[in-house]
Amino acid sequence: MASLIVTRPQDQAEDLITALQAAGHQVAHLPLMRIEAVTKDSHEARLARTAFMDLDIYQHVIAISANAAREGLEWLDEFWPQPPIGIHWYGVGPASAEPLRQYGFSAQCPASRYDSEGLLALPDLQQVAEQRILIWRGVGGRETLASELRARGARVEYAELYQRLQQVYSPADWQEVLTPASWLLLSSGQALEIVLAQVADLPARLAGIILPSERVAESARQLGFQQVLVPASARDEDMIACLQQAGIG
Repeated sequence: MASLIVTRPQDQAEDLITALQAAGHQVAHLPLMRIEAVTKDSHEARLARTAFMDLDIYQHVIAISANAAREGLEWLDEFWPQPPIGIHWYGVGPASAEPLRQYGFSAQCPASRYDSEGLLALPDLQQVAEQRILIWRGVGGRETLASELRARGARVEYAELYQRLQQVYSPADWQEVLTPASWLLLSSGQALEIVLAQVADLPARLAGIILPSERVAESARQLGFQQVLVPASARDEDMIACLQQAGIG
């Protein structure tokens, strides 16, 4: 079986690791980021508080990640015992749409391409002139989604609900898990940037890499990664299916 390196945050990796080990894989866990909610007295929290208090003025709410969806629903419970009606809800992919659906919303997500570009192709986001859109996300990140929606005439605001704190490992830590038979499982473009900053000539030290979207995968190929896989989504079952379909075992 393949040697797999899971890099999800500490509290979000257990189910995936258990499933991979049950399939016979050797699994190492090196979380590349720690997810922390923004502090209540921060600038981001003050802006988010205003946005949630006025949630009923928005026509669309977009969760940019599963973390954003989970954090956003906690904020929603705090301010709205009964959620406002008339809002279109979205997740960038199945993993971010699922918490919204479990909450009771009919959340939309792209059928295949799970990134900003895929979301921007959805029919309900084509004619948005003068409509108000709230994006739930972490602090910082890509501006593609908001920029394009503004170009379409929408009024776009952010609720930045959490921050991603980089975890740093020593060369010895990486040496212990990296082998020519290892596959690295990453969940974001930022995670790829973090590991590249910590490991010299990473493409030559792995069998391959698994990435969350074709956009990030294309960047990885340009950086020299020869074996790059993209699962159907970031959900555990799709990650495992991707490995099986590629004959990694």
